[in-house]
Amino acid sequence: MFYEDINITKRKTITNGKKYDFFIYTLVSLEHKLSGGKFGKGDTVISKVKDFKMLDDETGEMLEVKIRCSKKISDAMEGFEPKESKKVFKKCLKELENRGLVRG
Repeated sequence: MFYEDINITKRKTITNGKKYDFFIYTLVSLEHKLSGGKFGKGDTVISKVKDFKMLDDETGEMLEVKIRCSKKISDAMEGFEPKESKKVFKKCLKELENRGLVRG
């Protein structure tokens, strides 16, 4: 499936001698949209959230999904006033679930 507000990339690596494939979801555009422009710009980081999986059409395996978000929202969630940023991030995660991502 293709969504213009989410960039999905599959990465194939070898870690400790074992094949390790995963997806990266980039949420920057979705963050920007759901926050009214407050978040979703600038540098990006990989979120600490690691409990999502997605079916790989090529292999039929459920692969880990790493979520790339803006550094601004990541820092805000760990800052002094995290309420608004956590609310926006939860909306982003809920939207991912609506689009087929599985918590696992």
